Amino acid sequence: MKWNILSSCTLALLMVASASAATVTITGDTAAGENQPGWLFNRDASTSTPFVFNTDQASIGTGSLYVLPIGTNASNKFVGEYYPGTTMANFTNFSYDFRIGPNGSNTSAGQFYLNVYANFGVSNDTKFYDCRYNVVPTIGSTTAWTTVAFDPTQAYAVTTRGSSPYACPAVPADMDLFSAGSNIRAFALNMGDTSNSDVGLDGYFDNVVVSTTAGTTVFDFEPVVVAPATKAEVLAAKGVPGKGIANAPGLQKPATAGFAGSE
Repeated sequence: MKWNILSSCTLALLMVASASAATVTITGDTAAGENQPGWLFNRDASTSTPFVFNTDQASIGTGSLYVLPIGTNASNKFVGEYYPGTTMANFTNFSYDFRIGPNGSNTSAGQFYLNVYANFGVSNDTKFYDCRYNVVPTIGSTTAWTTVAFDPTQAYAVTTRGSSPYACPAVPADMDLFSAGSNIRAFALNMGDTSNSDVGLDGYFDNVVVSTTAGTTVFDFEPVVVAPATKAEVLAAKGVPGKGIANAPGLQKPATAGFAGSE
């Protein structure tokens, strides 16, 4: 079962886009650094909460990203950042699935929120943000996945940064009315906040869908898959003479946990 927080227009858009969507498997960081295309997880090590890609739950595929229970440090949380490198005019939709872990309750939905960092066209594209749009789910479940969507033509709670050249509009697409060429610097998936209200909370993320005028990409969070050892590698591991080195690569166990933080 999956709960969906979507408008009818957004749902129709996702259904049409999914027909030609490209699926990309994510097993860890893919961006070379901040503001580079791709994903970074828990970039700020000072506020990070451990996470792992595993097969405990899955919205799509066979696994998802699991955030372990948040500790007692009030600043600890999880943040997964995606840098899209897109203008507001070329962006059409962003959605993600979340599932509250067994240590939480259905009332914990608001801890699985999205921040969208955007800049007006006259600002530097890599500036922290002029406008921060906050997408906070109001429903969630410990037994099912919930889909949350960000549609730039809809109104959201927004924070205007002090250095912004303009007051931020509630509708993200309207940023271009003030300054053409406005862009989205980053999407940030969050679990937890900077208070003690989230201590012990755990949960899952999966099935992130990003749509632009160029097409749709589905990001499937999965653990690293290692190919089974070959017969020669098994013999090498047993020390059979002439069968290769003892540390056969197919027998190595991959590391799937990641550590680091938020903004």
